[in-house]
Amino acid sequence: MTRSALLVCWNAQQLGEKRKLNNQRIGQFSIVTPILPEVPGHSPRKYRNELGEQIFYNHMPATEICQKIGSDAFYNMVRFCVEREPVEKCISHFHMLRNSPLHNKNGSYQKTWNEYVKAGNFPLDHMRYSAPLNGKAKPLITHFLRYDRLSTDLPLLLENLGISDFALNVRAKSEYSLNRLISAGEVSKRQRERIYRAFQKTLEVTGIDWTE
Repeated sequence: MTRSALLVCWNAQQLGEKRKLNNQRIGQFSIVTPILPEVPGHSPRKYRNELGEQIFYNHMPATEICQKIGSDAFYNMVRFCVEREPVEKCISHFHMLRNSPLHNKNGSYQKTWNEYVKAGNFPLDHMRYSAPLNGKAKPLITHFLRYDRLSTDLPLLLENLGISDFALNVRAKSEYSLNRLISAGEVSKRQRERIYRAFQKTLEVTGIDWTE
């Protein structure tokens, strides 16, 4: 397997409003996991074994992917994922919990933004793309892409890998934020500090400086 092979670690909350690679750019033998709710044009494949058992799934940790495909294949791939600014990511997560029919089927989740922040059950994902090494979290990803720069940085990365003229043209699950309950400008300084403390490990693993 060559370095041009891709392992795309998409994550619904890493992306907030999840976007996807155009399936026309992905080979028929590539592993593509299902998306719920289904997105037109998205064609899941090769995520089951010969017995029909699902062995690849959304939000799958990189360590498990490495075990499934083998370390040689894994470490010879260009591996990238997308991270979002912590406060924006939590706002997106909060809207998903409140507005998604999959996550709030009977409308029982009615926490306010203040209650959500106080509970502290934030969408932390660093453990999905890192592994412990000598008491620290070692990144298993070659490229961390910023969500706010995704429309420029992802096409540039793919261009360097020989995939030209790529554009993001799908905004799956963006409807969760149509019923806007909180905006970044309404987040208090204390709430922002609480969120950033919770995301400290994520910031260390990704190396992203969100003040830039």
